[in-house]
Amino acid sequence: MLKQINWLIAAVAVTTLASFAPASLAAQSSKPAPAELENVVAALDRAASAQDIEAVMKYYAPSFSHGDGLNRDLYKKALRELWQSYTNISYRTEISKWQKQGDLITAETITMIQGKKGDQSDDFKLNGRMVTTQTYKSVNGQLQVVSQQVLSEQSSLSSGEAPPSVQLNMPELIGVGRQYVLDAIVTEPLGTGLLLGAAIEEAVDAKNLLNENTINLRPLRAGGVFKIGQAPFKSGDRWISVVLVRESGVTIASQRLRVSRDFTGNQYTPLPEPDTTPTRVRPRNDNRQTL
Repeated sequence: MLKQINWLIAAVAVTTLASFAPASLAAQSSKPAPAELENVVAALDRAASAQDIEAVMKYYAPSFSHGDGLNRDLYKKALRELWQSYTNISYRTEISKWQKQGDLITAETITMIQGKKGDQSDDFKLNGRMVTTQTYKSVNGQLQVVSQQVLSEQSSLSSGEAPPSVQLNMPELIGVGRQYVLDAIVTEPLGTGLLLGAAIEEAVDAKNLLNENTINLRPLRAGGVFKIGQAPFKSGDRWISVVLVRESGVTIASQRLRVSRDFTGNQYTPLPEPDTTPTRVRPRNDNRQTL
């Protein structure tokens, strides 16, 4: 389920290639976006909200590539399979930056997603926010997406009468091999109720995008999950997900962590003193889970 949550957002954030937007992109962001770009963005929002796969895909070039390893066919397959499980999905996208260079338009956008998953016995609500960069080119008179990369991504899936409200604090970008703090706090009092939880780390990989996860929950003595993670010693994105369960509901909060060789800095800060001791991990020189 965790991969499905993340890929739902990653696959259908329908409006935004570089990991860092160039200065020229910011320079033009104060100007109104070209009408042809605004029209495509609005059309993609409408088509995705209606789950009209053919209408969505006509705006993606045959040579389309995604930073997560998807081509056009895999992209379409992911959308089709994920939308079979979700109803009442809505997308709202804003263009925050754009640049036109020759016959290419590069845009950075923010997409908000809301949806509902399940039937009468399994009522999950989805909320997501995604910032992406997308490059467009006119193909046979139609502006189409030729490449896309995710810059940041957060999502929340909740179910039940009163699912835990979770505040997830962690970096969005980190250097290879660096430690980072994961701090997932339940914002309301727990009282005498039992809280179960787990943290999961996994690579963003098109090869296993629809695989399900086994989650080992354990009782939490404090109001949340507090851990210290270790970034792998190679570049690439990770999904970090926290699962919190109590009698009144379930919440799964997820965030993308971008691991880059080009990013350095003091990224580790001590955790506050919770009622439970955070889990510390030894650095690994491979790509396996550390949380």
